[in-house]
Amino acid sequence: MKDEDGFSMFVRDHGGALLRTSRLLVRDTADAEDVLQTALLRLSRRWPVQHPQAYVRRTLVNLTRDRDRRRHLVPEPTEVSGDRQSALPDLADAHASQAALEQLLQVLPAKQRAAVVLRVIEGLSEAEAAAALRCAPGTVGANLSRGLSRLRSMLPEGVTREA
Repeated sequence: MKDEDGFSMFVRDHGGALLRTSRLLVRDTADAEDVLQTALLRLSRRWPVQHPQAYVRRTLVNLTRDRDRRRHLVPEPTEVSGDRQSALPDLADAHASQAALEQLLQVLPAKQRAAVVLRVIEGLSEAEAAAALRCAPGTVGANLSRGLSRLRSMLPEGVTREA
């Protein structure tokens, strides 16, 4: 019973952040929820594990790769609008910012998108991201660099392009 309680607590405490990660990796919100559900199901079968967040992140990346490979998805560029009125931040602004971020990330190839999400948004170290992506740390750095460069090139004129 204790193992079930531990798993439930893990999902309750980390489910929101893991769903955000899944939404950033997968283009469709419903698919992102399905991918996370599959990852959590796989985790439950192995519970308890030593580093459950790392396990779920790695599983999310692998499931996303498999999904993209099966569907032969090619990223379709989308235009990002730079027109936003400045107003006091509120929940609607936070939602709009999340949507804009998801739209920006959709134009990146899967490996670059995963590197940006894990390193910049999730704040993982290069070694942790490399473990999740099952590649060399240098590959993570290269994909991160290419992904950030592409994102910077898409910023509207007048927006600060700092790292």
